[in-house]
Amino acid sequence: MPEHKALNKKVGEVDYFLNKKPVLDEYQLEEFEHNIHYAMEYHLPISFRLHNKGNPLEIYGHCVYIHPITKELRIQKKDSSFEYIHFDQIIGIIVED
Repeated sequence: MPEHKALNKKVGEVDYFLNKKPVLDEYQLEEFEHNIHYAMEYHLPISFRLHNKGNPLEIYGHCVYIHPITKELRIQKKDSSFEYIHFDQIIGIIVED
């Protein structure tokens, strides 16, 4: 049946193995902001868990700058390179003490 073939084709286009971004409440977002500011104040390394197009991504380094309007973070990694991440990508933060 043509309808069945069209449905199979449409189902085949969706990748079911990609993870959906978890919904974060305001308390979690506020806690992320607090942890980032705390780590910046005492120059502590942070481990960021990011949502990257359905695949989780880990970034480890020091947050050296937060753009106040775009909420973009500048992360300096161990090799002195910089990574730019948007605050909306963050799904988890661990501050290393």
